[in-house]
Amino acid sequence: MSTISYGDIVLYPHDIASLRNPEFLTDNVISLCLEVINERHPGRIYAISPSVVQLMKLTPGPQLIEILGSLDLPQFDVVLCPVNDSNSATSQISGQHWSLLCYVKKERIVYNIDSVSSFNAEPAADIAKQLAVLLNMSNLKSKSLRCAQQNNGYDCGVFVIYFCEQISKSYVPGTLFDSGVVLRSPPKNFRSDLLEDILKVAKK
Repeated sequence: MSTISYGDIVLYPHDIASLRNPEFLTDNVISLCLEVINERHPGRIYAISPSVVQLMKLTPGPQLIEILGSLDLPQFDVVLCPVNDSNSATSQISGQHWSLLCYVKKERIVYNIDSVSSFNAEPAADIAKQLAVLLNMSNLKSKSLRCAQQNNGYDCGVFVIYFCEQISKSYVPGTLFDSGVVLRSPPKNFRSDLLEDILKVAKK
């Protein structure tokens, strides 16, 4: 298997290997999985690609609307933002960890969801501020959400994708995080399931 294409995203052999092996998922894999979520929940849930989230984080506030206002984020019920601790403008390879921000329109809250406690607290806070600008919300509240914790140093991207899938499949306006819901760990075969799902959607 040389490459896998889905829309404008291409997975190369090293991307595919990151799904098959116990290692960090590449940005391309995460981007493709989030794009599949967008296709399955059009107009309701929007998962921002890792490269665009990185651009959000590093763009000065006054330029943010000019550059990314076309995303029109206020229209969506839920916005998902994968967070990386890299400060590079061109690559996230320098980062050590992925976590997730989830904005829920009905609740006017952005939830910080991190599979390694509060490892990404600082970059998550930075992106939450930028998200508030793009949502045109001066009073956007932030709250940490309980979630399963990874027990190794490389599955953070897998957890982010699985959390996104749980949220997108279970979302009901106003009730998503009621009653102290705890996001579960991905099943042991989740990497192989992801690859199988990617192969299916890539053939359509």
